Amino acid sequence: ALFQKVAGTPISQGGGLFLDRSRLNVFEGQYNLTNDLGLDKTGTDLLIGASSRQYVLNSQGTLFADTAGNIKINEVGAYVQLSQKMLNDVLKLTVSGRYDKNSNFKGRFTPRASAVVKLAKNHNLRFSYQQAYRFPTTQNQWINLLIGGGTRLMGGLPQLRDYYKFGSNPAYTIPSVQAFGASALAGSPNPALLRQQQFGEFKPETSQSFEVGYKGQIEEKILVDVYAYWAKYKDFLSAVNVIQARTAPTGPASVFDLLDANKRTVYSIAANATGDVKTSGWGASIEYLLPKNFSFSGNLYHDEIGNLPAGFVSYFNTPKYRVNMAFNNNGFGKDNRFGFSVVFRWTDAFFYEGTFGSGQMPSTKTVDAMVSYKLPSTKSLIKLG
Repeated sequence: ALFQKVAGTPISQGGGLFLDRSRLNVFEGQYNLTNDLGLDKTGTDLLIGASSRQYVLNSQGTLFADTAGNIKINEVGAYVQLSQKMLNDVLKLTVSGRYDKNSNFKGRFTPRASAVVKLAKNHNLRFSYQQAYRFPTTQNQWINLLIGGGTRLMGGLPQLRDYYKFGSNPAYTIPSVQAFGASALAGSPNPALLRQQQFGEFKPETSQSFEVGYKGQIEEKILVDVYAYWAKYKDFLSAVNVIQARTAPTGPASVFDLLDANKRTVYSIAANATGDVKTSGWGASIEYLLPKNFSFSGNLYHDEIGNLPAGFVSYFNTPKYRVNMAFNNNGFGKDNRFGFSVVFRWTDAFFYEGTFGSGQMPSTKTVDAMVSYKLPSTKSLIKLG
């Protein structure tokens, strides 16, 4: 009965129930102008498109800061893409541009370009460069949720910091509060060690990335695909953890409230990381068709992120290395009705960062196996795995 009472009571009233009735209205359109403009005769392809999204946040204060009513976020975007085949189809160039605008942020134009070079039949080399733009998610912007341990998840928009009076009751960096606490334990409390968290303008994340890859088929039996990428992010969307006393300071002794778990609040606030954040990675895959309907495939991926400034959380949550291997047969036995598949997966250990908890994730290994049988008379396939 107690569980049902808690589960059925909204968070805003001390329970654990989300009342999220948010909705998303989407419009998207695309049109190919190639034939209308007679560009197909010259190997040219021209696309245009536009989109519109409206987020209507309605959680009745259980997830978002919407106790006063629904919050609307509008996004619009438009793009154009031009492709051109050259040198007897040996080279294909593609350029595009896109403009996006969010009602809470300034608009931004982002260009992209790619080239595919045909080295030989079924052997292609590809290059691409792009600038990208990512608006903060609805939770990045407007979340206002108190979770366990006295921690509040908070959006990065300045309206929320104003609501919690960060101007008159500052929030301090966690390392500086820890240093102040250590000085107090040593018998010489030093409030000068405290550092207020500085919040700049909350912005969309921008990135520049470059990728190079090769894809080729050997004797119609082996398919190889390899790639590498490098990316640099500016205003990387992450989170920063800070501590604020629950009551505004009234005198020098008020700073000690920061050391009392019952008199302080820890905030995890969406914020832009200072400086540039770099990521890179590569991958390789192979598919090998063997006699009698057997096949083997495997891939190896590597991804990593550079260091973030102290106090920021990336939520990258990607193992440095991942491996997948599969051995299959899609037809053997009488009338090739039987089949099977065995898949092996391995992931490297990594540190997981989440809003509700963080911790070391161990390396994992899994094996999946499946057998199948075809029923031609009913055009059916039975699988057991």
